[in-house]
Amino acid sequence: MGITIAKKPELDVNGERWVQIAPGAEILVGSIANPIYKSHQALVRRHLAAINQQAGIGTDEFTIAALPEAASETDDDLFIDLASRHLIKDWKGIDEEANPGVPAPYTPERCRALIEQMPEVYFLALRTAVDIAKRVEQQAVATAEKP
Repeated sequence: MGITIAKKPELDVNGERWVQIAPGAEILVGSIANPIYKSHQALVRRHLAAINQQAGIGTDEFTIAALPEAASETDDDLFIDLASRHLIKDWKGIDEEANPGVPAPYTPERCRALIEQMPEVYFLALRTAVDIAKRVEQQAVATAEKP
């Protein structure tokens, strides 16, 4: 046989993992394969595509001069909101300037503020969410146990 059709690997839809973002601070990250995350991500992408189409982006008619002077949400804003609501689920060891030393309860709005202060948190959450979905941690253990 020239080609074997393999069974598609099962993604971990509901997995979560605590990840250190700084000494004494951790975030709880969920799987990027979560159906609600995927659904909302698709809606964000369609929203951005509609805006691009209205502006003529990708066509010969597109010019900066034709763009409206009104500011609109950037794709960064939308994807950060998406991660704050669906990928990052909780945290430990994070406080606010107004109450130093007092743990701040997790909210998507506070998470957004954290990401604006430390953008690397967003990218770490994305990488971790993909690893969770692909069961990377479990595969590494299984590989290490093989003779």
